[in-house]
This record gives sequence, C-alpha cells and structure tokens, in this order.
Amino acid sequence: MHKPDTQSGIPDFGLYGEASASQDPGFVHIEDIAARSRAIGWLIKPHRHDNMLQILCVFDGGLEVQLDDENHTLSGGWAITIPPGVVHGFRFNPDTKGAVLSLAAAHFSDDTYHRSRQYFDELVGSARIIEFNKQSVLFDQLRHYLNMIVGEFQHAETGHQLMLEWLVRMVLMTLRRQSDQHQLETSNSQPGSMMLKRFRALVEHKYRQQWKVQQYAMALHTSVSSLNRVCNECVGITAKSIIQNRVLIEAKRKLIYTQYPVDQIAYTLGFKDPAYFSRYFKKLEGLPPSAYRATFAPG
Repeated sequence: MHKPDTQSGIPDFGLYGEASASQDPGFVHIEDIAARSRAIGWLIKPHRHDNMLQILCVFDGGLEVQLDDENHTLSGGWAITIPPGVVHGFRFNPDTKGAVLSLAAAHFSDDTYHRSRQYFDELVGSARIIEFNKQSVLFDQLRHYLNMIVGEFQHAETGHQLMLEWLVRMVLMTLRRQSDQHQLETSNSQPGSMMLKRFRALVEHKYRQQWKVQQYAMALHTSVSSLNRVCNECVGITAKSIIQNRVLIEAKRKLIYTQYPVDQIAYTLGFKDPAYFSRYFKKLEGLPPSAYRATFAPG
C-alpha cells in the first residue's frame, strides 16, 4: 500500500510500503531494521522518498545497497544517509541488526536549522556511506543516541518534540564527526582530499546552473590547473568529468524514474537547448536520452 507517484515508474513511499509520510515538519520515525524487512525476506525493493531524509544505521550483519545507479556490499558498522529523491533499495543478510531513522525534509529548511547548516548540509545534500569501527567511541554514541530516540517515543513527556529535535542533531553531529575523522585519515595520504571534498559539495549546489570549471576554481580560491591536479590525484579524473558525472547521474534518475519529457529534463538540468542536452548525454553514455529511457526504465 503506497501512494502512487504519477510522475514515476518507481514507488514513492512515505515509509516503505506505506502511504506518504505526514507533512508535519516535526515528523520523526525510528524502527528496527528487522521490524520491516524480516517479514518480506530481508529485501527492500528500490523506491524513493520525496519528502524525507533517511539514515540507515547497521550495527551488525551485512547488506547490499543500491543508491541510484551505484551498488555497494557492506558488512560491519555503517551509516547510510539517503536524501529526498534518491532511489534506494536493500537486501539485508538475515538477522542484520540496526535501525532506520526517518526525518521530514522540513527539518532542514526551517528557521531553527540555520545554525546547524554548516555542519549538516554535506550529510543531507547527497547520499553518503560512512564506515564505523564497531569498537569506537563514536559508534557507541551513535547507538546510544538512537536508543534514546526509541526511549523518547516509548515515554513521551514534557518537551517531547524538542527533545527529538535535539537527539536528531546529536545523531547527525556524530555522523559528521565520523565523516571528518575518516576524511582526516584519508588526507594523510592524499593532501588534496579536503579540496576535493569542498569541490564535490559545491558541485552538489551548482551543477544545475551549468557552472564551468573556472567558476568552481574561483569559488574555491584556486586555479583550474590546481583543481584538476587534485581531482586527478585523488580520484583519477578531471574536474570537468566530476561535474559531468553529477549531471549524468541526475539525468539518468529523471529518465528512468520519471515520465518528464526529455526537453523538460534538459531545462531542469540547466541546458538551454534540449538538442545539445541529447548530444551531451549520448557522448557520455553512448545512447541518446530517449533510447536510454526505453532500455532501462521500469516496464
């Protein structure tokens, strides 16, 4: 039972298998992974949430996860952030232990969020997979804060909604700290990784505006050559390729999972000429947009 998405061939759920979530900007939901997945064979088919951020936390066990057109196999301690609109699906190993925290997207646009923006925008702006050492203090904190959220639902008292907001931010800050710690460890072997991180975050905000590499370099207070050197050293491709890949991911998502005409997709991605968008897409993917949609869109 779900609310059909008239623009899409993929389910648009509130919570998986249920009607769309409450539009209440204070909406918070938490549940054990097994509570929903055990009864359906530990398989959560690809779907999306247009008005929710989800955080999947795995304490023990393993899973295969799909995030748009990427697939990952994980085991151990992990957290996965899934922003609104990202297509995702899971196949859990039986008896995998963990929790799923679901938050209304409005949490990240109201007036109380502005002080947190500098810490959390990177986490909630794009899907992220964050690994934890299961013996670490941060992993213990993450489990503790999630348990506190469960307890708050079981014994709601004075200031219930405010307490939930505080606990949610504690979870997010723990994820941010773990992400920063991993980034610091990586930066010891890749000095340019912090620049790459800033570049990717900026791409996430500006790719629909069709910014050129030079504009990104200026915003990052570096040169085009330095930015390209960092990208090549860290991920083996140019800055232009990173930008193109981000546009391509969004184009594929809209072609597969919506029924928008190709020209409308082109305009939403910042292309003024749909014919140029079609040539651009074919050059990168090997198929024109209409052929790609016919090949890969759900039947």
